[in-house]
Amino acid sequence: MNKSFDKYKKEQIGSMFFILRILTLFFCASPIFQGIFKGLTSDEALGLNFFAVAVALVVLSIVMLIWFSIDKKKKNNKLLSILEMAIFFSLCAFSVIMSGMHQSSYKFLFIFLIVAYTIEYNMKIGLVIAGCSSVFVLAIDLLHKSNQSVNIYFENDLALSSMFIVVAWTLGYYVQLERNHIDTLLTFVNRDGLTNLYNHRYFHEYLKDYFKKQDIDKKPVSLIMMDLDGFKAYNDIFGHQQGDQVLRTVARLIKQNIKKGQIACRYGGEEFGLILTDVTKEQAAEFASHLKEIVDSYVFEGQDHLPRHNLTISAGVSQSMGKDDTPVALIDRTDAALYRAKFLRSNRVEMFASIFDEFSHNHGEDGQLLNALQPIKTLITVINSRDRYTYSHVERVVLFCEKVADYMKMDYETKKKLICAAYLHDLGKINVPKELLITDEKLTVEQWEELKKHPKDSAEIIAHIPELKNLVPIVLSHHERYDGNGYPNGMKGEEIPYLARLLTLADSFDAMTHRRPYKPTKTVEQAYQEIRTHSGTQFDPQLTETFIAAMESDNMTK
Repeated sequence: MNKSFDKYKKEQIGSMFFILRILTLFFCASPIFQGIFKGLTSDEALGLNFFAVAVALVVLSIVMLIWFSIDKKKKNNKLLSILEMAIFFSLCAFSVIMSGMHQSSYKFLFIFLIVAYTIEYNMKIGLVIAGCSSVFVLAIDLLHKSNQSVNIYFENDLALSSMFIVVAWTLGYYVQLERNHIDTLLTFVNRDGLTNLYNHRYFHEYLKDYFKKQDIDKKPVSLIMMDLDGFKAYNDIFGHQQGDQVLRTVARLIKQNIKKGQIACRYGGEEFGLILTDVTKEQAAEFASHLKEIVDSYVFEGQDHLPRHNLTISAGVSQSMGKDDTPVALIDRTDAALYRAKFLRSNRVEMFASIFDEFSHNHGEDGQLLNALQPIKTLITVINSRDRYTYSHVERVVLFCEKVADYMKMDYETKKKLICAAYLHDLGKINVPKELLITDEKLTVEQWEELKKHPKDSAEIIAHIPELKNLVPIVLSHHERYDGNGYPNGMKGEEIPYLARLLTLADSFDAMTHRRPYKPTKTVEQAYQEIRTHSGTQFDPQLTETFIAAMESDNMTK
């Protein structure tokens, strides 16, 4: 539901009820005063005037205080709502009694209650109040013993009672139509017309509202982003109508398998989003795998004509990271996980694992460093938009460095320097033309010279940040070789900073084992052999076996 509209509507209705209740109290006071002053002379009435006004104000104030007290709490307590209705009904009944019982001209006061509560609640409540009002009015007429054969008051009030019922029914029917109309409009606003899942707009609104109202530390929320692999090819082969049928089928499979309270949305195109409240990312990943198996095993019409002979799902999963997290950050992390699942490995479920965010989360006490890294993270995001390989490469190099640091039992400060340097070592690639970063062709001499500038550019970028200056020598030297044939300064042996020599190993290992635009990929074992072959020339011979042992200790076989 549109929260701002709903709030505005409640405020307007609340204002209307306030005016109606004030009018009810005002009109009820009039016959009560008439009853008090009835039969008194002018002098007697004048003597009672001050006292009557004071009593009236006290009574009115008490009623108002009770009303305000009940009004704030009645939303969550039906008994208080009933008590409020009973108080106002009794007030109207007392006014009728004080103003002449069956002869009273104030029986119409019940109309205020019928109108107010029919609008606030529904037709059923309005009819109940109308019925009670009719019974009261007709009962006092019947209790009156008339000398005439026809009870004129009863006859007249039959028409009044009929009016009570008609007003409650007519107004209640109109209110119900209005509410149904609003619900229908809100359904159009919040639902996707094709799949009947919630739409992109509702996804963001619900998530934002959850972060605002819930304690994220105690009740985390996990997101699943799912994308249909091969859907574009399917659309191209069979047309959009058949493609729409596939989307409806996938939506139906999702709806059949989600639990109560889980939100399923069509995020856009062939992408679906799920919001799982009070669920960890591990549980969400397990659920995403379950949904993936269901969709992957479904036989779609014509799927044999696809390259993989099937429509499959890739999914990214992420979890909120505490009270300082935001909906936008959570969505960005889930999108990053989906990208890895779809474009780096494809047809799989991938949990988000960002070294930067996890490092920030684990070492949040190091405020100065984290503040210094924030603008650097922005640059990394720019690089990511230009060259996904470089972004993913940086994340993996940081991961390898963390494993080596843990294996070597480095102290916190040394480990922090290595991890931060690994995260920043390719910043200079922001100055490298995008075409050069993503080319599939072998680089020319000129292109290599352009690419080789990035260590120096990286160092110059971070040199302007006081908290990161001590990382400059490490970042600058990560492409130096142990034999002195590296760049940019041709440093040799132990002239190269110790942590830079470790970073070189991690950087080269990832370059060997993951796809690059201009070089073939090696297996892990081939990469180990390559490192050993170049031990003493490209790599520090004393660190080579340590690095390999650290990788093998964690079963790095992917």
